[in-house]
Amino acid sequence: MKRRIVQFISLLMSNSFFASIPTASFYQGNLKGACVPILNCYACPLAWGSCPIGTLQHFIIVRALPFYLIGVLGLIGLFLGRWPCGWLCPFGWLQEILYKIRSPKLRSPDWLRHMKYVFLVALVGFVAWFTYEPWFCKICPAGTLEAGLPWLWWSARGSMFAEGMDFTTWMFSLKIVILAVVVVFAILIQRPFCRFVCPLGAILGMMNKVSLLQLDYDLDSCAIAYAKGSEFENCASCMHCSRNCPMGLKVPEQRGSVDCIRCMNCTSYGSVLWRFGVGPPRDRTGETVAAPVPDADAASEPGAAA
Repeated sequence: MKRRIVQFISLLMSNSFFASIPTASFYQGNLKGACVPILNCYACPLAWGSCPIGTLQHFIIVRALPFYLIGVLGLIGLFLGRWPCGWLCPFGWLQEILYKIRSPKLRSPDWLRHMKYVFLVALVGFVAWFTYEPWFCKICPAGTLEAGLPWLWWSARGSMFAEGMDFTTWMFSLKIVILAVVVVFAILIQRPFCRFVCPLGAILGMMNKVSLLQLDYDLDSCAIAYAKGSEFENCASCMHCSRNCPMGLKVPEQRGSVDCIRCMNCTSYGSVLWRFGVGPPRDRTGETVAAPVPDADAASEPGAAA
């Protein structure tokens, strides 16, 4: 519940220029130059800031090093890793809501997780470099939802700011199709855009291993293991933490993965504990409540008691 409140506050903080609604306008102030740490479209009429991926493409197109962007994402990544994806991103929150719709659910192959790096390098990087166009922004489903559809509405209202915009092009149709595909897959698969496509998630996720915010493992503190006592076999037989993971990770062994969005759902049962300090994720388990009982043959071998 706490995470939902934070996600709602983040949505309001990023997109709360409500003065644009009665006037069919958009925010053009100084805050537009500030990057938000989430995928939030610069062109959204309600948006105060700019999207990191759009900013990155701008610097690639003008052939300049994005020192400001490197500093912003670097500090966020070193302190929190991919935490903004789990707690702040409105488009990630939307995908979680869509997944709650009753429907058959699909399992995706693990190799698809690597595709977000392909989008980061190929579409955000090389395509922007060679075409001088921010192609990821052109087809981004988050941008279509937050900016494309509102501007279509603004145009229908006769907004002077929408003059010259053509919504009958094949490009706008492609944007709508891509958004529809993401929405459908979000109903069937947990956070598909975040897992397979999002270049911002790829950037922040690469800092999960070195960030100050880490998740440690301590089976001694697990409420499920304590309740089951000697009947508890191991984490692989339980999977309670994994069932609550919106990224489909195998918890706790993948708690330090580049795909972990630090949502903290896996901390509900006590086996995974969050820590803010130096060092990679570590196991803190001593003698667990579910320690395996050695068989008689193994106990009788020399050195078995060592």
